[in-house]
Amino acid sequence: MGPSVSSQAQEEAARLASMPAWRRDMMKKKLDEEKQAEQQAKQAKEIEEKTEQERLRTLGYDETKLAPWQRQIILKKGDIAKK
Repeated sequence: MGPSVSSQAQEEAARLASMPAWRRDMMKKKLDEEKQAEQQAKQAKEIEEKTEQERLRTLGYDETKLAPWQRQIILKKGDIAKK
């Protein structure tokens, strides 16, 4: 993965260098926004996983001993019970 990522970065840098300054600024802004959106999505996923683990613990389950399908069923039962 290492070499392909660096070559991809070099291609992107070459492409940006060949553009006019105003276009380059727009592309950089767009790339920065995409990276920021990815980071926000990753953080949201991490927070969701933490809250699921907390809900399982409050229900009295040890998440390390549960299979993924068992976790889903338990969490769905908790959602149904709340409603």
